[in-house]
Amino acid sequence: MQVAKFAGFLSRAIGNQGETLPGRILLALEPEAISLLAQQKEVILVSGTNGKTSTTRAIATIVSQLGPVTTSSSGSNLSWGAANALMSDAPYAVLEIDELHLPAVIAQTDPTVVLLLNLTRDQLHRMYEVKRVADRWHVECAEAVNTVFVADIDDPFVNYSIANATNVVRVSFEGRLHPDGAVCPRCGEYLTWAGGHYSCSCGLTNKISELKFADGSAAYRNAILANVVGEVLGAEPVEFEASQLERSISKDVGGKRVHFRLTKNPASWTEALRSELHEDVILVLNARQVDGIDTSWLWDVSFRALQGHHVVVCGERALDIAYRIHVEGIPSTVSDTFEQALALAKGSEISVLTAYTAFFELAM
Repeated sequence: MQVAKFAGFLSRAIGNQGETLPGRILLALEPEAISLLAQQKEVILVSGTNGKTSTTRAIATIVSQLGPVTTSSSGSNLSWGAANALMSDAPYAVLEIDELHLPAVIAQTDPTVVLLLNLTRDQLHRMYEVKRVADRWHVECAEAVNTVFVADIDDPFVNYSIANATNVVRVSFEGRLHPDGAVCPRCGEYLTWAGGHYSCSCGLTNKISELKFADGSAAYRNAILANVVGEVLGAEPVEFEASQLERSISKDVGGKRVHFRLTKNPASWTEALRSELHEDVILVLNARQVDGIDTSWLWDVSFRALQGHHVVVCGERALDIAYRIHVEGIPSTVSDTFEQALALAKGSEISVLTAYTAFFELAM
């Protein structure tokens, strides 16, 4: 473990964050490191397609009332990120875990609590369809008999995942529609939807839950879910501003106030388009590995909210999104660079909805 820590120190000394290298080295030297280190801690895992990073930070804040907490501050959510965080002496570990890696990390850590946020289409080249991930969760959740699962069951795939789990806190926010929720993930029959509530002849439904809250934004829901996890652990609730649970940042660029928001898949685009947008909107789309190299998901998003806005598009796949919104009757200007897009803005405040890689290049 000391070798791995020293490698992280050297990585940070030359300007890198140093959060994945120590974990990679540790797992290469000791493949069972995650299991061994987790035995000394109360482990809390957070997973879902959207909201993992900000919700993990919120839970870490809540749990810090109980004692020192280790977490991955950069959002490193694969096995080596977990291994790196677990090298800390802190008695509590709050870990963001990638959806496909979650079953293995549950099995390795025997966590006290697992928070399941949502499952929607994301990075089709890696995740494929949502049911593939839900099936993996379903098996592991049933086997983790010592773990309390906190689950947003308004997502039918999350509800299916914990259907056979031993300890579950089911949370509902008055229901909401799911873009992939036509068919029951448990039995394959068509779900019956009434507003945002669904039910199936096999018994899968979000009408029955341990906790019910009013509907609200994703940030609002995730703040509540974070506090439910805290309550399970015995921590006092903490209030969060919506901006703390969003991947967004505002900064001055070229004399203009630019409001960046991460939009990486249909669910996050839909959530962002529901928010208050400025007259000028810039859409930035890339399709690198972490963005998802298949942009066909653009057709799962309604861009009607952009009607009446001055829209400029840029990024490596600018033509993809320009054509998509053109089909919906929304005119746009295609720009070669973000700097050119910014220059085309008419006002002093601009909303920028941006892909994962572009968000970190432009906003951070």
